[in-house]
Amino acid sequence: MVNKYVEELDELKRDFIEISDMARRIISEAMEALIERDAEKARSTYEYDKLIDLKELEIEEKCVRIFALYQPEASDLRFVVSILKSIGDLERVGDLARDICEIAIYLSEYPPIKPYVDLPRMAIIVKEMLKDAILSILKGDIEMAKEVIEKDDIVDSFYARITDELIEIVESDPKTAHIALRLILVTRSLERVGDHATNIAEYAVYMKTGEIIKHQKALKWLREQEEKKDDGGKE
Repeated sequence: MVNKYVEELDELKRDFIEISDMARRIISEAMEALIERDAEKARSTYEYDKLIDLKELEIEEKCVRIFALYQPEASDLRFVVSILKSIGDLERVGDLARDICEIAIYLSEYPPIKPYVDLPRMAIIVKEMLKDAILSILKGDIEMAKEVIEKDDIVDSFYARITDELIEIVESDPKTAHIALRLILVTRSLERVGDHATNIAEYAVYMKTGEIIKHQKALKWLREQEEKKDDGGKE
């Protein structure tokens, strides 16, 4: 019974790695399709979201099975709960990537209204956040989780700057409004991917410590822990 329990936890971890890779792939390919103006790639990437949905359901069923059969406690319980919550965020990343694909297909029919400069940079940061958030779960690394949470402010700054630039373009040329609006939606989607990465990083903290931290409280909590560590080192 014990061996079977350990096997199922190991399988759950492998499934989490798989859906994480799927989420990272779909957001990366969606942005590539947008920037490269590749409608065909956008269409194929759009369909990939269905596989993420199916994988999420599969993992949910396995989590429920583990709860029902083994009633995990302590660190195992927090691990399974963190996986269960994280896959919901990864599924939403897939949905946001699908939205970007729809916009990429539309925009492929029109000339760009400005060179893509900040948007690819924002995408790089968001993808790094997602990767590191996933690793913070797998490694139980609170420091890595903290770095993810801190980067969310950078993503918010990109969102504000890009939106302001696009609004200025529309004010000077109202005919670009339909393109600018969709690019703002892309930027908003990336900002939300960053939020989901932050959520996953927060689950990593919960998994490791048992502490539940949410959004604006997350950085405050982590900084308090650092201060305690520093105070302890001085004594």
